[in-house]
Amino acid sequence: MPEPLYWLALLIAVLGALALLARYNLWRLPRPKAWPRLLMYHSIRPTETSAGIVMDVRRFAWQVDWMAHHGARFVTVSELLAAPDPSGMVAITFDDGYADNYRHAWPVLQRHGAPATVYLATEIDEIERLTPAMIAELQADGWEFGAHTVHHCHLPSTLADIARREIVESRRAVEALTGRPCRSFAYPFGKYRPEHVTMVREAGFESAVTTRKAITPREHADPYELPRLSMVGQMNRFEFWLTYSRGRYRV
Repeated sequence: MPEPLYWLALLIAVLGALALLARYNLWRLPRPKAWPRLLMYHSIRPTETSAGIVMDVRRFAWQVDWMAHHGARFVTVSELLAAPDPSGMVAITFDDGYADNYRHAWPVLQRHGAPATVYLATEIDEIERLTPAMIAELQADGWEFGAHTVHHCHLPSTLADIARREIVESRRAVEALTGRPCRSFAYPFGKYRPEHVTMVREAGFESAVTTRKAITPREHADPYELPRLSMVGQMNRFEFWLTYSRGRYRV
């Protein structure tokens, strides 16, 4: 290769590598496999188009199969926090309470005896919600149900008295649906302030999950601000692997 072409090819290769590193978190060190993972999903559908909070069931199935093959110990959030040894545990969570969690996610998880934790916004609008009968079946199969406020409200822009009522009443509503203690909470949109953490604790919850993307050892995690790995619909296999191993796939 003539020398000018060699240097041009080298420059293109370097620029390509830099672009890859800028787009993906390959430079982040993988987190230890023993550290538990909390994964955040929303809607699972039999669709050809995955985007945002909607993931097609085939992509979801591949992810669950991959985790099981690599030794994941599937548990609920409360089980993860109570376990004497959380090494290798994975807590799959679903926000909002979509009926498709029952129709499409549950059959996939059943293949691996895997439970999940669903954070119910019991009066959220504009989605087809899980019915009491669906909730009863999932609960009988080991699923956990947490709270997500009543109306899926944005806590930082909600008056303090209303925010407190949304948090307290969401716990009561979930307990009325399940007949069991509601132990865990999820901050809607992942948005909250320190006073909301206090409200959640005072409402009697034992834990709360966020949308902060991180993998941490359990002993270093605040049980009321637990990080989760965001599983977005358009995520390909490489991006999933990066997220699962490093906490996020993009900068």
